[in-house]
Order: sequence, then structure tokens, then C-alpha cells
Amino acid sequence: MKKINLLPDPKEVAAIEARKNREKQRQSRFFNVRTQVTGVDVKALNSQIEEQKLQKATEHGKEAAYATYQKQYDLVAQMLEKEEAERTRRLAKKVQEFREQKQQVKNKQEIDFWDPSREWMEYPAYLRDSESCYGPSSLQYFAREDLEKATCLKMQQEQFRQSLEKKLKERQQVRVDKKYSGS
Repeated sequence: MKKINLLPDPKEVAAIEARKNREKQRQSRFFNVRTQVTGVDVKALNSQIEEQKLQKATEHGKEAAYATYQKQYDLVAQMLEKEEAERTRRLAKKVQEFREQKQQVKNKQEIDFWDPSREWMEYPAYLRDSESCYGPSSLQYFAREDLEKATCLKMQQEQFRQSLEKKLKERQQVRVDKKYSGS
């Protein structure tokens, strides 16, 4: 009893057909040289390339933002430097004006030893013992030493009185100027 024309089960036929199709797809992938990559995941590589492109784009954006901030900071630094130079220039100008107004040569009271028109050289330093036996190392007399001390003191007191009167007049004049200009 042989069964001759038995029809196979349709589920078995479909499973066999699916296996054949999977095998053909596997062989096409395996034997296709263009897509054959042994041990490498192509999708993962493509996603890594996309991530790198995205990272480069964000870095480029950050660098552009940094460049704009750097330009702004440079401009601010230049403005501050100009402001500082202007402040320094104004201060120097005020100092020069002060010197011209308040520190005039006619108002100074100290002695300039390098001035050729020295008033203090009018008086001799040492009147006696002008013998030539005294050398420079004997220190018998000194510059500005006056044997006529009383005359010198009177002259100094007169100069002091004159300068004091002058200062008082200047102060009174400043007070009068402030009174009429300020109030």
C-alpha cells in the first residue's frame, strides 16, 4: 500500500519555501562583493559617521560663538585702554596746570645751588684767617657760613615776613574769589 500522489502539508511547504528564500538572501549577501564586510556592522559605522558630523557642526558653532565673544571682549579692552589713556592725559594736564599756577619760580623759597644768580653767594663765607696755609681738607670754613649772623637773621626774618604777608594776601584773594563766584 503505497501512497502515491499525496499532497504535502501546506504549512510544511511554506516553511520549506521560507528556508529557501532565507538561504538565497544569505548567499546573495555573502557572495556579493560590494556589500560584503566581514565582522563589521555597516549601520553602526554609518551612525558613527553621522554622530561625528553632528559633533563637528556643534564644535564649529561653539568656535564661531567664541570668536564673536572674543571680538566683543577685544573691543571692550580697546575702549578701556583708550579711556585709561584719556584719564592719564587729563591727569598730566591738570598736574601741568597746577605747576604753572602754583609752583612758579617767583614763589619758591628754597635755594638752588646750581643757579648762577645765587643770592646767597653775595655774602662771604669766611672773612678771617684767609691764609694760604689752610688747604681744602682743613675745613676751616664752610659754604653758607656767615660770621655776621645777626645781619643774616634780620634778613631772614624780613624775608619770612614778606613771604607770610604774600601768602596771607593770596589766601584772602582766594576767599574773596570763592565768595563772589560760589555763593
